[in-house]
Amino acid sequence: MYTVRIQFQGAGVLLAAALTTAAVASADDQPAAAARAATAQASAYALNDGDGSPSGYVSVSREGSRANSRRGTSVRASTANYKGSASASARVSDVAIFGDLVTADVASAHAGASGSISDESGRVKNLAIAGAAKGSPASRTVYDLNGYGTLVVLDDTGRGIVALKAKLTKPYGSYPAGSVVKVAYASAAASDGTAPPPPPKPKPPKPTPKPSKPRPAKPASPGKTQPKKAKRRKPSRTKVLLTSKGFVFPVYGKHTYSDDWGAARADTGIHQGNDIFATAGTPLVAVCDGTLNRVGTLPISGNRLWVKCDRTGDSFFYAHLSAFATDTRNKLHVKAGQVLGFVGSTGDAEQTPPHCHFEVHPGDGDAVDPYPFLKAWESHRDVPAAAWVRENGQVGRQPGTLVVVKDYLSR
Repeated sequence: MYTVRIQFQGAGVLLAAALTTAAVASADDQPAAAARAATAQASAYALNDGDGSPSGYVSVSREGSRANSRRGTSVRASTANYKGSASASARVSDVAIFGDLVTADVASAHAGASGSISDESGRVKNLAIAGAAKGSPASRTVYDLNGYGTLVVLDDTGRGIVALKAKLTKPYGSYPAGSVVKVAYASAAASDGTAPPPPPKPKPPKPTPKPSKPRPAKPASPGKTQPKKAKRRKPSRTKVLLTSKGFVFPVYGKHTYSDDWGAARADTGIHQGNDIFATAGTPLVAVCDGTLNRVGTLPISGNRLWVKCDRTGDSFFYAHLSAFATDTRNKLHVKAGQVLGFVGSTGDAEQTPPHCHFEVHPGDGDAVDPYPFLKAWESHRDVPAAAWVRENGQVGRQPGTLVVVKDYLSR
């Protein structure tokens, strides 16, 4: 059990760009493989006040379990026998938010998933606002904070449940307007796989023929040459992206990530990329020399953009940015290592820790698992670590710059 007394001293500025409508054209589905692995992913945290990484954050993908007993959080995932299952829980006691504006004896959240079935639940015991008792709500409820803001209890968005989410719309004591605090978050997703078909039964061996007497080889006729062996064809370039030259890791700064490709998603079906977690405001850079397109904001991906590589024609997708760099726009030509924007939680990632959703599209086609490319770029740094710093020593872009987006295209 985790006891928390929140003394929140500041909050990041939430930047919003113009929402746009979208029409996403998808390629024809490829034939399903004979065997498909199961997926499972779970995450939880005790407290997220926007000031650095969430307290008690634990996460697991595919197999294993993790727990933070001091913070009251735990997660588990399994994909054994082509069956996906996951669970996550967070429990916080003696909650006090914005001084004593919001208090509760206990705030807890639980999420579970097995195959395509998932459930989320929570509990808030003895809730009080400015000293006025509100009971123990058992379902999603919205309260007014005496004119200072709003409180959402058991907020279930389909991508996780948070027991308490408080936001100030005007200053309260030493806490500025815009301050947001979330207590007890849990998320779980899973999908079953498909086992490979049984191997075919071996055919009975054919009877061994009697050896015949060897005939002497005829000498080659004069003037005739032996036929040349056929050359082995090289594989198509779109099967493998180059990782030896000209690429750089997309997040400039301390980060963590795992191979969460293929995890189940309520809004998009499956996860078609990898989530790279980092502190909010960490710079995001172009992975290669290329051109920007589809720069804009959408409800699911939030602030997002695409980079199309000049040399290979491959495309790379970045989502959930907190803000764009000052000169980021459609048709802008960028260099590998140039800052494009900053890590955030926009779109449907509002409840999750700050991260960049990153996708790889060979030949500008269907997405493939980015994990092997990210590992290669991380260990083979082809672009200097400070390539995004201008020659005069000044950082060319800063987090928190409002960008007016005029993009009405797709995704």
